Amino acid sequence: MSSGFADLTVQAHQLVSEGDLTGAERLLADALSDADPRPDNASPELAEAAGLQARVLVALGEPHSARGWAAFAYAAATRLFGRSDERTVTAAATLAAVLHRVGSDARAARLYSDVIIELTARDGPESQRVLAAHADLATVEYARGQCEVARDRLQDAWELHREVYGDGHPSGIKMLAKLGAMERDCGRYADAHEHLTLAEELCRQHLDPDDPLATQVAGLARAAADPDHVCPAPAPAPAPEPPPARTTPVVPAARVPPRDEGPHDLPPYNPPALDEPVETPLYHPPGRAAETAHVPTPRTAPEADTDALDDYPWPPDEPADQPWRPGADPLPPTVVGLTGDEPDGVRRVPPAPPEPPSRYLPVHVPRPPAAERRTLPWLPLVVLGVVVALLLGTIAVIAGVSRVDDRRDTPPPATGAPASSAPPPTSAGPAPSTPAAAKPGTPPGSFTLTDRRDSIVLSWTYPPGAEGPVVVAGGRAGQPQGTFATLPAGSADYIAYGLDRTTDYCFTVALVWSTDTVARTGPVCTTRRR
Repeated sequence: MSSGFADLTVQAHQLVSEGDLTGAERLLADALSDADPRPDNASPELAEAAGLQARVLVALGEPHSARGWAAFAYAAATRLFGRSDERTVTAAATLAAVLHRVGSDARAARLYSDVIIELTARDGPESQRVLAAHADLATVEYARGQCEVARDRLQDAWELHREVYGDGHPSGIKMLAKLGAMERDCGRYADAHEHLTLAEELCRQHLDPDDPLATQVAGLARAAADPDHVCPAPAPAPAPEPPPARTTPVVPAARVPPRDEGPHDLPPYNPPALDEPVETPLYHPPGRAAETAHVPTPRTAPEADTDALDDYPWPPDEPADQPWRPGADPLPPTVVGLTGDEPDGVRRVPPAPPEPPSRYLPVHVPRPPAAERRTLPWLPLVVLGVVVALLLGTIAVIAGVSRVDDRRDTPPPATGAPASSAPPPTSAGPAPSTPAAAKPGTPPGSFTLTDRRDSIVLSWTYPPGAEGPVVVAGGRAGQPQGTFATLPAGSADYIAYGLDRTTDYCFTVALVWSTDTVARTGPVCTTRRR
């Protein structure tokens, strides 16, 4: 079964290269109709056939039919080769393209992100495959409504592609035209006109007039904006919070409840008349005799007398000019001045009159005068002596240093004996020489091919001094070659997987010195049929 799938895949590839997509789809459909639908049991040949069938169905405009085969190929390749393998990455890119066409953009974006990570680790961030994957991800993000993110990603990918591969590369022109179409749909008409005009000019300069890409760019430049596309409005910035209103500080103990509120927790209380006997003695102001009907409790300190009267229920009809009655306002003096307006139930307390000075305090206590500090008449002399000693020591050091310098500068006295000549220096060993830079246009050297049947290992020597990428091309013997991979500068090997074991292949390696200079090696072929 494995060899049968391998042969069918080769025939399907041949039909696709000839443009017969319908014949390739029919051939693969007949072969896959009896295959085991479980990816865990799939062979490498079956996984490759399923992936090719998915790509053919997408090209025929049937993404819904391709979805099952693309998912099957990706699951089988992941199990067989791992996520970082070239075949798994190709299957992931195919599945992402299919999911985007059927509307599953969220999962397609995740798969494209995985493809970018794997390809960047394999080829480097400037490879054509990585930049193409960025462009595909930007298309998915644009479809999801992430217009600004998509435009920024696509513009960055085009600018890097233009810097590395020049203006005339078809992939860069396609990115530029797609960017202009996005900007036009988003209402950025000036940028869209600039980019679409540049894309048309690059097509005229670098492509044939009948090139399909030139026709597509021309039609895209003359198309109208998509009326159904709506860019999501940016999220409004949160309004600044107003400054907190200045609250009037109110001391809870200073609140006087209104009359209609009434007491909350206390039971009703009827104050006694003034002529009734009171168990607790009241305050007796100076000059008034104390009542002799009862004996007062021990006298408290004078400053505590007013505190004992705060809770006493004074009758409301008592005259206010009584000298022994305290003020009726319970607001503490510390609250006055903290507020501009008085809240309900709070009254301002006038400042209390100053208390008369006590006739006992303060008491003058005579103290002996402090003894004057004696100055030391010899202290300035000591300081002056220390400074003079330091100056003399500094002068002596300077004189000694200058004398030593004079001795060094004086040449030694001449004698009759000839000066002994110094031994000649030993010759140093030859310095390691770096290889000379290769002449521009030099192709890679020592190009060899190692056939392992399931893979083909290519190796070459990268010319010293070159800085351009390496393009690996190949194909079946006797047929036109196609690009297998674009490798970063300095690459010296490549492994090709997924080829037919019985077919001979030929490979060439090209070094891109500049946009005008590309140096290729001669083709190297396998010898499987001999």
